[in-house]
Amino acid sequence: MKNTLFYIVICFVLYACKKEEVINPYEDPNLAPPNTNDTNYFNDPTSFAALHNNIFIPTCANSGCHDGTFEPDFRTIESSYNTLVYHPVIKNDAANSYDFRVEPGNSDKSVLYKRLIEDIDGISGIMPLTAEYNPEHYWYDHEEEYIQNIKDWIDYGAKDIFGNSPLQANKVPEMRGCIAFVTGQNTPLNREQPRGTIFVPANANSVDFWFSILDDELTADELTYNKVKFGSNLFNFDSEPAYNLEVISPPLIETGFYLSTVDEFYHKYTLDMSSYSSGDVVFIRIYVQDDVNEVTEIPSNGTEYQIIRHFTFTVQ
Repeated sequence: MKNTLFYIVICFVLYACKKEEVINPYEDPNLAPPNTNDTNYFNDPTSFAALHNNIFIPTCANSGCHDGTFEPDFRTIESSYNTLVYHPVIKNDAANSYDFRVEPGNSDKSVLYKRLIEDIDGISGIMPLTAEYNPEHYWYDHEEEYIQNIKDWIDYGAKDIFGNSPLQANKVPEMRGCIAFVTGQNTPLNREQPRGTIFVPANANSVDFWFSILDDELTADELTYNKVKFGSNLFNFDSEPAYNLEVISPPLIETGFYLSTVDEFYHKYTLDMSSYSSGDVVFIRIYVQDDVNEVTEIPSNGTEYQIIRHFTFTVQ
């Protein structure tokens, strides 16, 4: 009886010492990826992935051409898309008919498509240039098909590789210049050459400041908010009062910051000079808003100093 009890105890001890089996969930065959090779990422020839694989890489991304040497950059699918869709043109026709390399939904306004079917300026040739003077080029085996695929992709919205429709970027308004006149006079005040501070005579009772602003979608008289601040501190305008800018139409046409062109000056403020004395240096900032972005400060603390200097006046 004692021997039997001893063996039973030993069996329980050995069983208790048995290592617990660990189950590895990753050995479950149901978790294995599907074993199939029938996936075709290019089954839609009008998708951007197919265009990049079938046309842009083998035909356009040649050494010394669209391999990063010249835009569009067809080296990767991302660089291809980003340098095509809503990307401003470099070469245009005589009438400047085109704004973008690809304008989604409008192949007839897209330089990418037009340069495949015509020489838009008479000197640039028809793309692809590697095929233009080589009648044996493989491009001609697929020319009509490939051009139609590109046209369809554009006309169907120029979607990206994930099927997303592109959004057109909207730039913030940018400055074109600041000029000033003694109120009642029509000759701009002199300034530090070529684009520096405006010299205001100490005996001036008031000065008319005019501002030229450019937006990529709106004309300057359609901008809103329209405020101006004057301050003696280069960086701190938070505590300065804001004054309403007048919006004058038709605009004043004058030369601004860019000396080789004339610009439209819609925004005006008449400043009372009674609180300023000879030697004062005053910094100017204007605030405008388009229909997309937040209020834009011109110039801002991050603006290059040459532009900040352009938006100052010095009382003489």
